[in-house]
Amino acid sequence: MIELLFLLLPVAMAYGWFMGRNSIKQNQQTAKQDLSIKYSTGLNYLLSNQQDKAIDSLLDALKVEDDSVEAHFAMANLFRKRGELDRALKVHEHLVRLNHLPTKDKQQAVFELGKDFLSAGLYDRAEKMFSKLLKSKDYGVKSLSYLLQIYQSTKDWQQGLNHKKTIIKLNDKRQLHTLANFYCELATSAFAEDKFIEVIELLEQALSLDPNSCRANFLMAKIYENHEQCQLACQCYQAIYHQDKDFFPDVIDSMKACYTRLDALDEFYAFIKKVYDETAGSSALICYLEHVEAKHSNKKAIEFILSALKRRPTIRGFQHFVNMQKNQENEAENSTSLGLIKELISEYLKVKHRYNCHSCGFNSATHYWSCPSCHEWEQLKPVRGLEGE
Repeated sequence: MIELLFLLLPVAMAYGWFMGRNSIKQNQQTAKQDLSIKYSTGLNYLLSNQQDKAIDSLLDALKVEDDSVEAHFAMANLFRKRGELDRALKVHEHLVRLNHLPTKDKQQAVFELGKDFLSAGLYDRAEKMFSKLLKSKDYGVKSLSYLLQIYQSTKDWQQGLNHKKTIIKLNDKRQLHTLANFYCELATSAFAEDKFIEVIELLEQALSLDPNSCRANFLMAKIYENHEQCQLACQCYQAIYHQDKDFFPDVIDSMKACYTRLDALDEFYAFIKKVYDETAGSSALICYLEHVEAKHSNKKAIEFILSALKRRPTIRGFQHFVNMQKNQENEAENSTSLGLIKELISEYLKVKHRYNCHSCGFNSATHYWSCPSCHEWEQLKPVRGLEGE
């Protein structure tokens, strides 16, 4: 009997293992079937345009299988892109509340929720979400960028400057450039109250963060002008040319006024000639022609501009050429014809945009330091080409 018991014991153990394995497989199969049913139900709701019921069904499926997290992120991002922020918020808030999610998924949920709040214009809630992620390896830098975007929208410049140490440590050029413009915004306010020392200190801080900020040198030149320090103002204007040749045409007239007050126009025109030789810009050409005409003759200036237009034709240059011809022309009939051509060109240029954003392509007749479309700093510059510089 005992021998029979020992003989049957392995058989019983094998049978128990077999049944247990089948039970596990059956449970897994049942769970997969339940998950499949929940997803199918959710998709049916979506197809029948019952999106709120679809979300509830799909969120319920998430409790069954964590592998579905990515699908829920994709679904929520789709809702946000379609402008259905309430539905995106519902999904991301659900993910944030799930305690069993891995840290990386939890941080992604918080980050996406912050983007939802930002899209909805709920800046205080978005700021709270992004602030939680500042120490995150995966989302720290991106969250800081969004925080700076929030402070820019709310014009809370000082709040942005509170992150200065972190940004310097990261050495992110784009964020340093943004922070430099925050200093420029504070300097602009101080400039309006003519606080000379404060303006200079703020702009020096801006240049220490971003040595290529032509805006900082532009404001510095203006405050120097206001305080009769034209030599220093001229140095700032020259620095702008080396920082950003595309922006320089906007400061030529102010630079000329400074050199005039210094009684150093020959030095100014020598610099402008260098600018024209290097850039072939219309503004530099028109400015230098004044010098050629005054020093030599109208005929010499016309020869110079004809040569310049052959080298690089622009409508602005041609308009100036017509004006020079009109001033030289004696016959009334020809003068009238040239006047009509000049008027037509002027009307054409009026409807053309003077500035173009190098970041998003936005066009504007007015200059803004921050692009009204993409909100990038110092990207709106004079148009180049046939219809511009």
